[in-house]
Order: sequence, then C-alpha cells, then structure tokens
Amino acid sequence: MTDRLARRRQRLRARQADRFARMADQVHVHNPFYRSKWRAAGFDSPPTLDDLGGLPYTTKEDLAADQEANAPWGSNLTFPFDAYVRVHRTSGTTGRPLRWLDTPASWQWFLDCWLAVYEGAGVTPADRVFAAFGFGPFIGFWTAFEAAQQLGCLVQPGGHLSTEQRLHMMQDDGSTVLLSTPTYALRMLESARRLGIDLAGGDVERTIHAGEPGAGVPAVKQRLAAGFGVEVFDHAGATEVGAWGIPCGVGEHLHVLEDEFIVEWIDRETGAAREPLEAVAREAGGDDLGELVLTNLGRIGSPVVRYRTGDVARLCAAGCPCGRPTVYLDGGVIARADDMFIVRGVNVYPSAIDALIREAGGVAEYRATVRRRSQMAEVEVEIEPESGQDAGSVRNRVQDLFEERLSLRVPVRIAGSGALPRFELKADRFRFEEPSSPVD
Repeated sequence: MTDRLARRRQRLRARQADRFARMADQVHVHNPFYRSKWRAAGFDSPPTLDDLGGLPYTTKEDLAADQEANAPWGSNLTFPFDAYVRVHRTSGTTGRPLRWLDTPASWQWFLDCWLAVYEGAGVTPADRVFAAFGFGPFIGFWTAFEAAQQLGCLVQPGGHLSTEQRLHMMQDDGSTVLLSTPTYALRMLESARRLGIDLAGGDVERTIHAGEPGAGVPAVKQRLAAGFGVEVFDHAGATEVGAWGIPCGVGEHLHVLEDEFIVEWIDRETGAAREPLEAVAREAGGDDLGELVLTNLGRIGSPVVRYRTGDVARLCAAGCPCGRPTVYLDGGVIARADDMFIVRGVNVYPSAIDALIREAGGVAEYRATVRRRSQMAEVEVEIEPESGQDAGSVRNRVQDLFEERLSLRVPVRIAGSGALPRFELKADRFRFEEPSSPVD
C-alpha cells in the first residue's frame, strides 16, 4: 500500500469512527432491539468503532424473530413510529419477508448511496434511465428510480409492461441506461432476437444490474455487453442494509461504499474474522471466499450493526487500479451462503451453475432441479437450446464444463423450444425437492 493510499485509508477510518459514535449514541438510548443486544454483550454505554469486534452479529433470523415477537414492525426503531414515512419488504427468497421502515432522513441516505452508484457507472443528468421492475413492496429499484430523478435524469418507469412493450418503449423513448436484474436482461436479449430488435444498435449505453448475483460473472457480463452493445455494471445492496456496492469499470470489481458502510469479512462456517486478500486466484469452490458483514452508518432510524449479509465474495484490499481508496469485491457477490448445496462432496452454488451454462453458450433458457437425499443432493439440468443450435453439441458443452470446473457428472436433458418458463430472477430457475420420507 502506498503512503498516499494509507493516508486516505486513515482519513476514511476517522470518518467512520465519528459516524459510528454519533449513530451508537442514539441507538443505545432509543433503539430497543440494539440496546438489548448490546447490554447483553456487556455494553452499558454506547460502543465505539474500536468496540465493534466485541458486539454481537445481527442475522436475518434475529430480525425475523424480533418482528414476530413485536409484530408487525419489530423493535429495531430508533425513533417514534410517526417519524417513519416509507415501508418496504424484503423479497422473501430466503425466508419470511421482513418489513423495513425508513424516516425521510434514512430514505434520503439510501438515495445518496445510489447517487454514488450512478457516479461509479458514469451516469449523468443527460441520461434517460429505464427501470425494468414492477414497483411492488420489494425495495428493488425504488431507490434507484428516485435517485435518478434527483440526479436530473429523465426516468422511464417500465412496471407492469410485457418484455416486448418494454423493449419498444426503450427504443421509442431513446433510453440510454437500463436498470434490471441480470437474469431479466438476458431474457430481454432473447425476446429482442425473436422480435428482430437490434439492441446493440440502439441508444442504450450502459446497463446497471442488481437484485441477485450475476453481472459480475465474466460469462454473464460478456453476454450482456455483446447483446446490448454497452458497458455493464454490477451493483449490490439489500432492503435491510442499503445500497453498498459501487462499480468502477475495472474488470469485475465492485467497491464497498466505505464512507457509509463498515465492512468485515468472515469465515462462512466459524464466523472468524478474515483479512482482505492482497491477490486473488479465481478457483471455483476455493478457500478465497468469505461472507460479508456490514454496518450501515446513515440509516439511524432502522440500522443494522454487524449484519451477516449471507453474501459470499472475494474481498480484496484497497489498491484497485481505478484509484478508489476502498476495499472491493473481485467478481462482485459470487453467491448467497444459504443457497449452497453439496453434490457428492462438492460445494455448489446456483451462481456457479448459471456461470457454466452461460459460458457454454447456445442456451436460451434452463432449469435445475436439486433433489436432496438425507445430507446429500443430486442435481439435474434441463436446457432449451437457442434456435439454430445443435442440441447435442450444446448439451455436451454444458456437461463437459460441469466435469471440468466442478468435477461433477450432471445429467443434462434437452427441452423443446418454448418448453421452459422465462424467469426474471435466477433463483426461480432452481427447484429444490425434499424426500417425502427418510432414506436409509
């Protein structure tokens, strides 16, 4: 680390310490959820940043149990209820949805985080931003939509439209930025080919993806970049945490917005702290993966402190060629910790399967079925080849990649054209079947 970078890191740490102290003063006195947790851990006065490692982790299970015991909002509220003006819910993909309340100040803080995302992606007030999401209770791209308005962009809502309608609206209105999940962007590419729409020759200049791991996976990113003819940017965040992942345009690097979040990196199984990597070896299933723990600093009305996000990633020390003094994820969020399953002794994440299939090419859609047997699992994949592709060749490429990258022989079956449903989230492609009775 250079002297200049070290000084920038020291100044960042000082800002974090000040922000954390001011937040902790209010939370310790007025927030029943954290006051109870911290006092049980021996903190009868507000903790400082130096105390962070002694505070208990917060998990989604903790928050869900609190909301059940203190229905409907839970006790993680620092201010009186009438101070809150927004309510959203988590997607519920990993359990019962959480309700989350925001004050005007904490909502603006969330928007400010998204403004940093736009800066990292090179979005300016001259852009026309198309939001391809449904505007439901899931926070999704709500904050991205409102932050683009504050930036001065012309913002185009695409909720409750078909994919075909969205594609035509983007063409007709000259959209320059697309907001979507990576899975839905791939679906848009497929629909555009079927409709004869040349997305690469259109006005879109960049796409920003969130909602699931994917846009940091090289094979997915390359396919999106080629199909849309654009720069592709990853982003990461969560309803209960905030928008914490900032793209920089260097490879698949995703920076943590450390002015607003304190990041820790831990062993997924033991919870022990890990040091960021100085260099990264991309090895599927290697020991260079850990879980992110985040503390937000500006959402005082409903904070999370030492929150185990469940996001699995490679965290690298500051020193990205882009010049930012912040730590970054190489490859973005790789997977969700609770999505992992074990196939014949191999740890497998849905995102790894998705990356292999995208790398094989020639697949219009796929679906994976995971059948659990006692403590083990087997996986079977159905693929729908793209029009004009030789189905046998596509299947062989997919099977060969499973053996080469994961050392697994996986049955790959061919589905007819249009036989598989189209998905907006990668998680929907995975079906988990439990045995109806114990297996000896």
